[in-house]
Amino acid sequence: MHGATARCDMKKNMPALFSPRALKRLCALVLSLLVLLALFLTALLFDRLESRYALQKDFSFNGATTQSKIATEQLEALDRDVHIYVLMSAGGRDNTLISLLTRYAAVTPHLTFSEESATQNPMLLTAFEDVLTKQEVQSDCLIIHCKDTDRARVLTAESFVTYQYDTESGYYIPTGVNYDKPLIEAIVYTAQSDPMTVQLLRGHGETNGEDLETVTKVLTQANYRMEEVDLLKGGALDIASPLLILCPQTDLSEKELLLLLEFANAGGDFFIISDYTDPLDNVNYNAFLRTFGVSFYQGLVMAEADDRQSYYDEGQAFLMPRMEETALTRPLIEQSRDTLLLPGSRAVRLPETLPEGVTLETQLVTGRSYIRDYVATEPDMVTKQPTDEEGYFALSVLSSRVTEEGNVSRALVTGNAEMFTHWWIEENTYSADYLLRGISYLQGESPINLDITGKTAVRQGLTLYSLAPLILVITLLPLAILAWALCILLPRRHL
Repeated sequence: MHGATARCDMKKNMPALFSPRALKRLCALVLSLLVLLALFLTALLFDRLESRYALQKDFSFNGATTQSKIATEQLEALDRDVHIYVLMSAGGRDNTLISLLTRYAAVTPHLTFSEESATQNPMLLTAFEDVLTKQEVQSDCLIIHCKDTDRARVLTAESFVTYQYDTESGYYIPTGVNYDKPLIEAIVYTAQSDPMTVQLLRGHGETNGEDLETVTKVLTQANYRMEEVDLLKGGALDIASPLLILCPQTDLSEKELLLLLEFANAGGDFFIISDYTDPLDNVNYNAFLRTFGVSFYQGLVMAEADDRQSYYDEGQAFLMPRMEETALTRPLIEQSRDTLLLPGSRAVRLPETLPEGVTLETQLVTGRSYIRDYVATEPDMVTKQPTDEEGYFALSVLSSRVTEEGNVSRALVTGNAEMFTHWWIEENTYSADYLLRGISYLQGESPINLDITGKTAVRQGLTLYSLAPLILVITLLPLAILAWALCILLPRRHL
């Protein structure tokens, strides 16, 4: 009896559950869910498309997240996989940089990037020490790495700042930002098959440690690879790369002398830097220099006190030489990048008779000067003495030697180290330009230097020109209303 009653109740409720009104509500609910799902999937699809093809528009005032045409061309030509690790501390995310990297990744599948945390992944701080040329990986930086070539570069926030020389203050001041240039140059450097290399002679007490940091920084930022060569330990010299000899303190062995002469006879080139405190009694080293017609004066070059344009401030030993116009220096002179400061220099002696096949060109020359041939026990090492030699002295020369094999070996010799090794001089003069120009001239190939201009970092204020349309509208609007009112009211003036 009770079972029959229950079945009867179910029959009464079934029409209510499947009534047209209930079905209409159910359809509306299902349709709403389908619309929401479609909107969600559409948003997800367009988000993926926007990220994959960098469809997001750049509305920034300086276009900081828009890559240049040169950057796009270099990325399209990329044929090796390059990954960029973006190391950022908490709260230090650079949205402009991330947006630009997203656009880079949309151009080529060979470029990828990931955002990393130094605290969550501390191994990244040491993982690339062997391939970073002793650069310090910081907690906020970019590591650009190519696995195929096993080369990496590190860029910091300072890498993206552009500077301009301020004549009033005498310093370089920040004027804008340039993400494109350092990023693309680093990507090209890590992925290229044969990067330009500068060899560094070791084993004779040459400049190293902190004194070498400035030289290393300049060459590395110009995308050169530094490679140390110790000939006594079996190191081999590469003819395609110039050899940098930076202030050796001890003499070459007979074996090393022969290896350097073989390198020169095969057409190898040298960038030789000496300082006024370096020894002049290294027999084999002096013999090597003489093959290029080069030797040094003993002593310190001092500018004449009344020749104020040839030295800096009150320091007669702080020489400001004249750059002679040669094939090497002409690009620097044309760009007005010829201001140099040489504190404590030794002069290059120009011989009356050059060895056969050798030619010398002076690159840097002093004003009226004298050579203070002091000894260590002499208390006054700067005051001019009657025996001091006077004249105009060469501070940097380029020697070219035609070898017996018919090859041409060149040596750029400079009698000052501070101009290359001191950070202040590097930042406030054009010594880095002289170093890079010398290296590229010897190598016969320019470093990676893409012509990508920077973006202004500060929005320009409104000018009178930009306010003119607004002033015109504000002026004409009430005049137009007045004219309209007169047109309506004048016909009614007699009503």
